[in-house]
Amino acid sequence: MKWFRRKQRRIHRRISLIENLRIALRSIRSNKMRTGLTSLGIIIGVATVIAMMSVVGGIDNVVTSEFSRLGADVFFIQKYPAIAITFDWNKYRRRPDLTMEDAHAIQRKARLVDMVSPFVYRWRGDTIRAEGRKTDPDVGIAAATETYLPVTGMNLDGGRNFTPHEVLAGTRVAVVGYDVLDRLFPYGNPVGRFIRVRGDRFRIVGVAERQGAVFGDSRDNFVAIPLGAFTRKWKIRDQLQIHMKAKQDVPVDMAIEEVRAILRIRHKLKLTEADDFEIETRESMMSSYNSLTGSIFIAAIGIAMISLLVGGIGIMNIMLVSVRERTREIGVRKALGARRRDISRQFLIEAVTLSLLGGLIGIGLAVGGLLLVGKFVDSLPITIAASSIVLAVSFSVGTGVFFGVYPARKAAKLDPIEALRYE
Repeated sequence: MKWFRRKQRRIHRRISLIENLRIALRSIRSNKMRTGLTSLGIIIGVATVIAMMSVVGGIDNVVTSEFSRLGADVFFIQKYPAIAITFDWNKYRRRPDLTMEDAHAIQRKARLVDMVSPFVYRWRGDTIRAEGRKTDPDVGIAAATETYLPVTGMNLDGGRNFTPHEVLAGTRVAVVGYDVLDRLFPYGNPVGRFIRVRGDRFRIVGVAERQGAVFGDSRDNFVAIPLGAFTRKWKIRDQLQIHMKAKQDVPVDMAIEEVRAILRIRHKLKLTEADDFEIETRESMMSSYNSLTGSIFIAAIGIAMISLLVGGIGIMNIMLVSVRERTREIGVRKALGARRRDISRQFLIEAVTLSLLGGLIGIGLAVGGLLLVGKFVDSLPITIAASSIVLAVSFSVGTGVFFGVYPARKAAKLDPIEALRYE
């Protein structure tokens, strides 16, 4: 008999839930405009949460992939931080520029460093010409030594690397990226042929492997020349980076401390003074990036929470109006034997349904908008994670429950006689 009664109670609860859902949907259908306006805050909040999580997740994937190219035993020094959240860039500008003498000092004195590779990248583009063709004026010029490829792990698809003699002598040879080759040499082997950079003639000795694009910016649109040839044409100024690779089985932190000590002595820094250069590793850049995106993410979530709060207040307000409009209905149900919890459950389910409906519309808008943006904007990486959908649905249900409790309790506490007399 007990088993039979338990089964009866379960069937009764199921029927009651279905009936309450029908009442809620009927109420929503009968007030479409009011429902739409009430759910607007929930729609905006949920769409914002999904959009931000998808964009930040996509950027995370790209950045993590890019940082992973830098080996765990590789680090580099430059004047400015790779990633910084600051409005005071003057403190970095006042630092002394790194020089080739710094690189040579590290090469001579650092016992824990295997290879040192000074490197300059000229971001201001140039036009490269060859055999009657020319590129757009956006080709980056890189100045490297023979150690740059082994330090950074970059490979060649054809030809060879610079030799130490070519770097020191400033020989006019070049390693080129595929974007330049596609424009200048669409047919045949480019190795051994000549290009013109700022009027100077360089012989191609190597072809760099394809690097792809990051945020729509191609990493194959460059010409690398020996550092000696670069310094004849341009000044290094504050663009010098010094890439280093720690010796095998040497912890990279020990190598970093050794290099830091060498540079501090060269720059005559006191013990109390901070470094006047930046040492970057894969982990330090990832940490800086996480700090930057974490702040943006928290700000976006804060905006989304405000939208959800406004939406929740709207739901509570509309449910209070609904309780007042349906006071006689509540009185009739109570007169027919409905308990307080039955009335409370009815209005709570209606509030959650209203909030969940807004959440589902927000999810649809966010996913549709992101897919549309992803189709037209290749440079914006987007990753729509299932966790963001689950989080959005949870927020919607939670908002409905939180802001639906008070109207539901108010409806449940109505006196049936007073409710039946209500006009």
